[in-house]
Amino acid sequence: MQGKKRILFRFLIAPFFLAILFPFFIENWMRSHFLAGPYFFLWAFCLAFGLTPFLYKMGISLDITDHPGGRHLHQHVTPRTGGIAIFIAFIISINFVQLPSTDFRAFFLASIIIGIMGIFDDIRRLPATLKLLGQILAATVLVINGFVFSFFPSHPVLNILSVVLTYIWILGITNAFNFLDGLDGLCAGLGIVIMLFYALLSHLIGNPVMVYICLILAGALFGFLPFNFRHRKRALIFLGDTGSTFIGFTIAALSIYGDWGNNKITDLAIPIILLAVPITDMTLATIVRIVKKKVRTIGELLSYTGTDHFHHRLMSLGLSAKTAVTMIYILTILMGLLSLLLWKGDFQDSIIALLMAIIIFYVITAFMIFEEKRNGLIK
Repeated sequence: MQGKKRILFRFLIAPFFLAILFPFFIENWMRSHFLAGPYFFLWAFCLAFGLTPFLYKMGISLDITDHPGGRHLHQHVTPRTGGIAIFIAFIISINFVQLPSTDFRAFFLASIIIGIMGIFDDIRRLPATLKLLGQILAATVLVINGFVFSFFPSHPVLNILSVVLTYIWILGITNAFNFLDGLDGLCAGLGIVIMLFYALLSHLIGNPVMVYICLILAGALFGFLPFNFRHRKRALIFLGDTGSTFIGFTIAALSIYGDWGNNKITDLAIPIILLAVPITDMTLATIVRIVKKKVRTIGELLSYTGTDHFHHRLMSLGLSAKTAVTMIYILTILMGLLSLLLWKGDFQDSIIALLMAIIIFYVITAFMIFEEKRNGLIK
C-alpha cells in the first residue's frame, strides 16, 4: 500500500474507537426506542470493521499468512488473522448483554477456549489431534452446563445417547465450517445468513437474549466481510482457523440452546435444515475420503486438505468462485425460508420439511457428481 491508500486504510480503524463510545452516547437512546437488537448488531459491526485493518497489519508483520500455491486460489500473500477480529468483537459485545447466569457463562468460557485454540493454530499450526482435544474440552464445558439435545424421553440410556449426539453435533458443525472456509466470503457470509434467520426465529418465539447474541455474531461477521468478499478483487484478509472454527462452534452451541418451535422435533429440524450446506459438505467429503482410503484416522480426516468440497464441486460445473459462493448463499436463504414455515409446525410438518431438504440436496449432489464423471474429473 502506498500514499493515499495507506492513509485511507489507517482511517478504517476509526469505527473501533467509535464503537467504544457507543455505551456512553447512543445505548440508552436505542434501548429506549426498542432498538436493542440493532444496537448490538451495529456495535459488533463497528468493532470488527475497525479491528480488521489492525489485524491485517499484525498478520503481515508477524507473517501469520497464507502463501499462494497448492490448493490456495489467491495470488498474493494474505494474512489469516481476520477471525481474531470477529472473535474479539463478539467477546466484547456479548459481555454487555444481560445474559442468564450459568448457561451463558459456560458458553462464554467455551467460546474463549475455541478462540484461543484457533489463534494458536493460526500462529503455529497445531496438530489436528490437539485441536480436536481443545474442541472436545470446549464441548464438555457446554455439556456439563446443560447444552444437550433434549428431544428424547428421559431415560438413562437415552440421556447418554443425547450427550453423544451433542458431542457429534458440536464437533461436526465446528469442523464443517472449517472445511467450508475455502472461498472468499463463503464461511463468513454463510454465518451471517444463518444468524439472521436464527435472530428472526428467536424474535418470533419471544427470546430477546438469543436475538441479541445472534445479531452480535452477524454484526461481527458483517464487519469482517468487506475485507474478505470484495467486488472484482481477491480477499484482503482470511478468517483463519480462529474464525472458521469459532463461527462453527458458536452456531452449533446456539442451535442446541435455542428454542426454535413448538415441539422437540422442530427444535432439531430447523438447525439441520438451516445448516444443510455444511452438513452435506461434511458428510459427502467424509464418505468419499473414507471410501477412497484417502484418510484412515480422525486426525488425517481433520487435517486433510482436498478439493472435493461442495463449493469445489460447484466450481467444477463451470461457476466462478464468487458465483459459487452466491449460489450457496441463495441455497441457504431458501433453507431459511423453509425453516420459517416450521416455527409453528408440528411433528408431521418437521418430518416433511426435513425430507424436502434431504431430497433437494441429494438431487444437487447427484447432479454435481454426474457432471464431474461425465467431464472425466472423477472416476
